[in-house]
Amino acid sequence: MEQLTKFEVKIYYSGFCTYEVEAKNEDEAILEARKLSINKKEISSNLQNWNDADTANRI
Repeated sequence: MEQLTKFEVKIYYSGFCTYEVEAKNEDEAILEARKLSINKKEISSNLQNWNDADTANRI
């Protein structure tokens, strides 16, 4: 019988939320949007696996 090993696995995802903000320039708009809360409904629909970043480490 094959022995099982425990692993800590991290699965990474990419996703995004769309915001509309008023700002003087692009840098300021990014900073303002980062302050806003995450729209969980939107991020769930935009979530995709980032397979190249997934890791498993023997523990």
